[in-house]
Amino acid sequence: MKRNIKTLAALLFTLLLALGLAGCAGTGGAGGQTSSPSAAGTTLSASPTDSDTDTTWSDSDTKITLSGSSISVSGAGATVSGSVVTITKAGTYVISGTLSDGQVAVAAASTDKVHLVLDGADITNRTGAPIDASQCDKLIVTLAEGTQNTLTDGGKDFQYADAQEEEPNAALFCKDDLTINGTGALTVNAGFNNGIGSKDDLLIVSGSITVNAANHGLRGNDSVTILGGNLDITAGNDGIQTNNTKDVSLGWVLIENGTLVITSGHDGIQADTSVSILGGTFQIAAGGASSADTTSDSYKGIKAGADIAITGGSFTVDSQDDSIHSNGNITIDDGAFTLSSGDDGVHADGDLTVHGGTITVTKAYEGLEGANLIITGGTMDLVTSDDALNAAGGADQSGSGGKFGQDSFAARDAHSIAISGGTITFLAGGDGIDSNGTIAISGGTITAIIQSSADNGALDADGGVTFTGGTIVYGGTGTGSAPGGSSTQSYVFINSGIAAGKEITVKKDGQTLIAFTPAAALQSLALSSPDIQSGESYEVYSADTLIATATAGTGGSGMMGGNPGGMGAPGGGGGMAGGPGGMNGPQGAGGPGGPPALRRAQIAP
Repeated sequence: MKRNIKTLAALLFTLLLALGLAGCAGTGGAGGQTSSPSAAGTTLSASPTDSDTDTTWSDSDTKITLSGSSISVSGAGATVSGSVVTITKAGTYVISGTLSDGQVAVAAASTDKVHLVLDGADITNRTGAPIDASQCDKLIVTLAEGTQNTLTDGGKDFQYADAQEEEPNAALFCKDDLTINGTGALTVNAGFNNGIGSKDDLLIVSGSITVNAANHGLRGNDSVTILGGNLDITAGNDGIQTNNTKDVSLGWVLIENGTLVITSGHDGIQADTSVSILGGTFQIAAGGASSADTTSDSYKGIKAGADIAITGGSFTVDSQDDSIHSNGNITIDDGAFTLSSGDDGVHADGDLTVHGGTITVTKAYEGLEGANLIITGGTMDLVTSDDALNAAGGADQSGSGGKFGQDSFAARDAHSIAISGGTITFLAGGDGIDSNGTIAISGGTITAIIQSSADNGALDADGGVTFTGGTIVYGGTGTGSAPGGSSTQSYVFINSGIAAGKEITVKKDGQTLIAFTPAAALQSLALSSPDIQSGESYEVYSADTLIATATAGTGGSGMMGGNPGGMGAPGGGGGMAGGPGGMNGPQGAGGPGGPPALRRAQIAP
């Protein structure tokens, strides 16, 4: 790999960091795949070259024929010693047959591109790696159309060729760039360490690839890029991993397409820096197997040390730890997600931004969590044992009850949840929407229901709540924080007659303004939409039965007192009793006299 290109990428990356942008970049060697530095919320891009996508060969290329313990070569550039064939020059080498105990070694010049065509090759090395490329510029492995190829290493009898460097450390190993293409199939059985590994950039263009690895399935020190193919990875440690701790512009994972089935003892996909996913189909089960690495306690589905950007794809993730986790920011523009997590569904130490997609969390401690949450679109359906949406600070204890302890968050002067669009539905066992700072809702359709203890609310904000748009239904065992005085949108509040399976409707002059069907009986419920005007009277029905007539109020004047729902509402005329306690707190204190326009909602059963 040409270091001058990597150096340029590193300088660009450093410049982006200086401008306050988080991301990563890397490039392949001369004529190799390239990618651009990524800022927060943007994506990496790959530009494979002709050598990466070339799957052709001819009769004039060197043929390597395997037969039991013997090897024959027809053509130039390769020599045989016993059951080891060593390739020393650039060129194309077509390999076929079965080798019961031997190796294909590549020891070419550092500027040489070596192209191996696996044309029905089955290679076993009982004491080492079946393919060991210790030096070249790039190794391109083509899986010939219609062929099945198999590589099996020595397992417990594996011996490093270079004990000091602990190399090769994969059944298919390249110390330089490694590309796999073609439409054939490859099975890699790595009983000792990694399945497929590169000390530089690993690029999967295409192919049907099955990896069974004691340690990591796919590992590229500088990067892993997947453009397509069908990958089935079973790994004792991480399914896909990058590991470059010396250069912050490297260590990223980029996936543009493909079908990936990953069963991993630890993380499904792990990058030291960024993860960027543009599309593909993913089925990830993380944390269910024993691992060769007993020092790791990370069992996440998709994990990045820096940012995660997802612009498409279909994801089914079952993870012991967070299903999607970033030590930086996460941006989701699109995609379909079904997540089951032993901790958080989606967690960002920094900002978590959702612009679109469908996110279903069937099980989690907390659903979506970050230092700040920004939701502008998408459809979310969440079931959690604690908070559904959570914006928390470094000293926050939310998350401390999860299986993996208290979460980490980036340092922020303030924390917030801002919702301007999308459809959000959840059933939470703790707070519903919980912010250590503010909650601001200006759009979208939100159904926020909790079944929890008395100290939790469907909305819980240390810094205040504002409604300026959207349709919001929230409650359950507690409604929680009331909208503040800066809210421009009204609401009605009911605390009786909310039966399971019976549609609750808010009507005005026979017109339905809000409709909601609770899955379980609820103790209290607040309903808000742009159609509800302060001071107007509204009828609330359960099925066809009138259960309340409510006068809408605005800000903190018309809902509830209690803890943390705020003080009792100001009286309409002179220090009337405060509003009843929100279902998570005692009755609020009597309020001071206030103007008639700020009277509390009147609930008539």
